[in-house]
Amino acid sequence: MKRRQPLEEVTATPWPVALLCGAAGGVLALLAFPPYDLWMLMPVALALLSIGVLTRSFLPALLSSLAWGLAFFVPLTEWANTYAGTMPWLALGVVQSLYIVLYGLLARTVMVRRGLGAGSLVVVSALWVAVETLRSHVPWGGLPWGATGFALADSPLLNLGPWIGMAGMALVVAALGQLLVHGVLCVLGRRRRGLGGLAGVWPLAMAVAAVLATMVVPHPVNRAPDDRPSMTVAGAQGSMDPIDPGSMAMPEGVFENHLEVTHDVTAATQEQGRQLELIVWPEDSTAYDPRLDPYRGEALTDAAQQAGAPILVGTQTPVGEEHRYNHSVLWTADGETPYVYAKRHPVPFGEFVPARDFFRMITDKVDLVGRDMLPGTEVGVMDLQELGLGEGRVGVLICFEIAYDTLTIDTVREGAELVVVQSNNALFGDSHEAVQQLAEAKVLAVVTGRSVVHVSTVGHSAIFGPEGRRLDFVDHWEQGAVIAEVPLRTGITPAVAGGIWIAIGISAVGLLGWLGALTGPRRGVLRHVPAVAGRGEGSSRARAGVQDGRSSR
Repeated sequence: MKRRQPLEEVTATPWPVALLCGAAGGVLALLAFPPYDLWMLMPVALALLSIGVLTRSFLPALLSSLAWGLAFFVPLTEWANTYAGTMPWLALGVVQSLYIVLYGLLARTVMVRRGLGAGSLVVVSALWVAVETLRSHVPWGGLPWGATGFALADSPLLNLGPWIGMAGMALVVAALGQLLVHGVLCVLGRRRRGLGGLAGVWPLAMAVAAVLATMVVPHPVNRAPDDRPSMTVAGAQGSMDPIDPGSMAMPEGVFENHLEVTHDVTAATQEQGRQLELIVWPEDSTAYDPRLDPYRGEALTDAAQQAGAPILVGTQTPVGEEHRYNHSVLWTADGETPYVYAKRHPVPFGEFVPARDFFRMITDKVDLVGRDMLPGTEVGVMDLQELGLGEGRVGVLICFEIAYDTLTIDTVREGAELVVVQSNNALFGDSHEAVQQLAEAKVLAVVTGRSVVHVSTVGHSAIFGPEGRRLDFVDHWEQGAVIAEVPLRTGITPAVAGGIWIAIGISAVGLLGWLGALTGPRRGVLRHVPAVAGRGEGSSRARAGVQDGRSSR
């Protein structure tokens, strides 16, 4: 007869402590992101979330998870208050927090039933990836703002990005958090293992060693195109007065400001004997569609002639009375527009309002979005050689699209040798949205192995090389230009090759592990009474306090 292994005992977290862990964990997660950049707090934040859900019943675990989500997402997305107002901003924070509740309850099931072994560590970490992937795509295309990998812009863990992608980095951070959980609970005597509190040293040491090991992870070999390793690119940040939050109308002079910067950077490069190959203007930088405005069209033609390079501008194009496109238009020295990209992923409630009539009954703020943006259907890659405008294949993304790794990856798969991102961060005032988006650009530059030219109306604007090195920068609300010999690359990183299947595979591990924990034999148990006495003392009371299936025989 096969002998049954004893259940692993873990002391339940009292509900006041659980709520405190949840709220504190959310705050630490916030501090891991720009502008604070304390990335090392992200595993600690996830560890506190796990400790917070190890409660006697589901309700405190639910509340602890909700506290974590609110403490993180509400301040992280404060930029939405500038654009949409207080109620939509808070609603966004609450909706995002519900995903953390889902994760917390799933993770609790695994940790309670399986115990805190290696198997539960893998499953719980994979569940974090599964829920983050769901949040990034559902509903209405999702919102990956606050995805774990974006906290790692200045972390050695980013070296893993081109190998395992955003999902893989999230898995590693979650696993580090679980190692902290295992170690801390052993040290505190809440987890019964051999060697007493000394057993907790090993998980903590492993977590530190894992981070140190990533410092020497090389970037995948990623070759440059033959005979043209770089392209001279300039990005114009014209800046402007702050946008009126009441009307959200673009201030006067935005077109003229970007035109002035273009003339300045053209003169500067010509004095240096350098030839520009592409000039990038931000999203919404023309104020009106220059294809429909002779004054703007002629001014752009003159600027392109003086620079001897095409200008990629951003503009809104009305469609009928209720819709519009967010367009990126390539303007040549001949006054032609041989390439147009339409933003493929409009942001729900920011650029279009789903179920408008329903949400209008909740708030009239939906009418701030007067025209719903239509999604484009083609991946943004313009081949300058094919267009007769030089050499290089340039990927194009607009604003929040840089936050979606799937959009960046398919742009690279379509042949982009570098990626430009056009953004209008003026919509978010002095909030932290601009610096958070810039971190996303750096992270995805490393993940995809492509240079990223990120240009905003008011900043931050920057150029990052394929390994994440910053080549040029213009600060928030400053007028100026970023310019560099931007490295071109043609190789495909493992993260790009794996694409969304990395996230799907990890998520499948998490969900199958959760089902196994739910339906399989119990291997762990929560004790109701904290271990404050000696190791052998009170064992009968502990066994009497087992939650959910006390004897499991």
